[in-house]
Amino acid sequence: MLKMYKYRRIAKKIYRILPKYEKMTDEALKEQTNILRSKLLQGKTLADILPDAFAVVIEADKRVLGLMPYYVQILGGIALFFGNIAEIKTGEGKTLVATMPLYTRALLGEKGNFLITANDYLAERDGQSMGEVFKWLNLTVGIGSNYDEQDFEEKRRLYNADIIYTTHSRLGFDYLFDNLGSELDKQVVKKFNFAIIDEIDAVLLDGAQTALVISGSPKVQSNYYQISDWFVKSLRQKDYEYSDDKRRVWVTEGGVTKLRQYFDIQDIYGEQYVDLIRHIVLALQANYLKQRGKDYVVEDGKVLLLDTVNGRKMPGVKMQGGMHQAIETKERVEVTSETKTLGTISYQSLFKQFSRLSGMTGTAKTDKEEFMTTYHLDVIQIPTNIPTQRHDLKDQIYVSNQTKIEESIKSVKKAIGELRPVLIETGSVSMSNLYSLVLLQNRIPHNLLNATTAARENQIINDAGRPMSVTLATSMAGRGTDIKITSEAEQHGGLMVIGTERMTSKRIDNQLRGRAGRQGEPGDSVFFVSLEDKMIVENSPQWVRRTRQRLAKKISENIRIKTAQVTTRRLNNVMDRAQKKFGNAEIQSRKNTLAFDTILSVQRTRIYAARNKVLEEDEHYFEQILSQCVDKVVSNLIVDKKNITVEGVSNFVFNNMQSAYPLNDIKLHVNQDKSKKQIHQFLKNLSNKLIKQSLNRFTDITQAKYFKKVIILRAIDRAWIDQLDYLQQLKNMVTDRGMAQHKPINEFGREARNRFFEMKNKIFLDIYRSLLLSELKTNQDGSIDIEFP
Repeated sequence: MLKMYKYRRIAKKIYRILPKYEKMTDEALKEQTNILRSKLLQGKTLADILPDAFAVVIEADKRVLGLMPYYVQILGGIALFFGNIAEIKTGEGKTLVATMPLYTRALLGEKGNFLITANDYLAERDGQSMGEVFKWLNLTVGIGSNYDEQDFEEKRRLYNADIIYTTHSRLGFDYLFDNLGSELDKQVVKKFNFAIIDEIDAVLLDGAQTALVISGSPKVQSNYYQISDWFVKSLRQKDYEYSDDKRRVWVTEGGVTKLRQYFDIQDIYGEQYVDLIRHIVLALQANYLKQRGKDYVVEDGKVLLLDTVNGRKMPGVKMQGGMHQAIETKERVEVTSETKTLGTISYQSLFKQFSRLSGMTGTAKTDKEEFMTTYHLDVIQIPTNIPTQRHDLKDQIYVSNQTKIEESIKSVKKAIGELRPVLIETGSVSMSNLYSLVLLQNRIPHNLLNATTAARENQIINDAGRPMSVTLATSMAGRGTDIKITSEAEQHGGLMVIGTERMTSKRIDNQLRGRAGRQGEPGDSVFFVSLEDKMIVENSPQWVRRTRQRLAKKISENIRIKTAQVTTRRLNNVMDRAQKKFGNAEIQSRKNTLAFDTILSVQRTRIYAARNKVLEEDEHYFEQILSQCVDKVVSNLIVDKKNITVEGVSNFVFNNMQSAYPLNDIKLHVNQDKSKKQIHQFLKNLSNKLIKQSLNRFTDITQAKYFKKVIILRAIDRAWIDQLDYLQQLKNMVTDRGMAQHKPINEFGREARNRFFEMKNKIFLDIYRSLLLSELKTNQDGSIDIEFP
């Protein structure tokens, strides 16, 4: 309340000074950008100039776009400027709201001011339309949907723009690719200043467990996928069980017995069978947790993942750790090769890098607490410009799914008869396809919008507001776009929204309801619910099942439950509690994901910082690295007494330094009369001598410097790739340790930390060997090729 009071005071001040800017000529108004920037250089803060900056862009919106922001839109812009989530209902003009804080933040002259959208279409649409305002005010605008990723200069111009419209995935991948390169001036994503995330709940909540991954060369293909899948498919219900949140599955004691018999192995959990058990766990998850039509689709013999944020297909994106291959085996399609991960980052880690983060959505209040605890973002509810006229009807509750669908079809026919447009939402692609068949059987023409028809989304949404039009969609329905109803449809009651089941959270339910009743238009929403719905079956108490069985016997399945009011209220409460139970599991899962990713993020930050330091090509830094390298490698060798024998030192020298080094010289310096300190000094001196000889092969100082840079970068990248692969496998393994009263995150943190130090030693050894064992081949043009050991 205090925040809203403050924002209203600022809004009033904006209105008081607005007439001054309304009287200005176009040239005078454009010049305000330079004037405001000069005030910042003189010591003013952005908060000091905020009323003037907002007034300038408000007037520019009116002159360039012909759109005058409403009072409530100005409030929304102020909330975004101060780093909040503005809950702005569907149809209230979020795109225009964003122009005010974006312009004000860009006045600082710092790059890295982003409007993050859900897809390329929205980035292109909003960037083109709103970009005209910013260009008119002498700012540069970049649009991340229309550049050639292979054209570096075009990419650089995009990220050098004052304001950038792009998607969350494109920003994430560009950031990862930046940190795979070998030249510092080829990095383009350098500033994370200010971001407004459109549909922020979809990105930071629904997509919280989605990681962006860049994959590289294939790993050796395992032959365990097929046999593990055969075994898992042979299991009966009693042979495996789920966790309470249905996110994990494991074999029971009976399943373990079958496992031993099937593979004829008694010590099935022995160290030599770790890889087999890993593949069985993957097969279990693929067969009993991953659902076709909800998590993925199969097209042309390929498994395509569905984006949890918007339901769209993600060609080229694969699950890591062998899960994608397990699903391919399950679906009897060609099993692709497992690849090594070159870089990965979650949306949580990506957006936590911004100095100031804000977001917009029509539904955030239900998850206000999680936004605050996880991202330190407050949710500010912005009132609608015109009071909402939409009617949210009570849930229609039925015993069976069949009855539910039949009754919902009657409502569709009724709305069509009233000349109203209808939007029907389902929870998955498979359910939308099934419902489409039912509509066809009832001779109801309709448009189907799901992952398989997303290419026609724009056309389908444009037609969805016409009288008698029926649009059937998954939860991706028009995400980020408005269904604009015609005047005739408005006269007949507006859009009728029908949910075929309650979704996993009230927030998603509210998103569906919000498709109707935009900007004070009429509309209705209603959910048809069955006691056989998955959400109810999996998250409700036993008495609900008994009630379903009893009612099924007593009444015809063609009649809606007609019980006393108290019973109906009980059933409604059951659905609310089921959503709450599922929601709590989702929150805990997101917390776990964030905890795991925080550990990974710390390591990733250190690795990327080390890479950037190398890319600066500081000769003094290179010398430090080489000195540390020698000291670390030699120290690690002589820690073990077994290594400081003549045989141990000889093996080390021959394998890592010089295969033809005189054995007698080693015997002279390594014997029982020599202390560990003396052996250490001998090896250091020998290492430095051979390194000097190796570098003396270069007559050009620049080539020698480049050689050092290449071997250090190569060592870091090779070790980090192996580390990412290890951490992915480790995460899968420690999750099961919760069954043995261990906290998975503690186990993960401890082992990840130990592995990180091992990785550092591996980097030093790799640099050491490359320095001493690399072969150089000089070409006719004077260039040099390096053959690494």
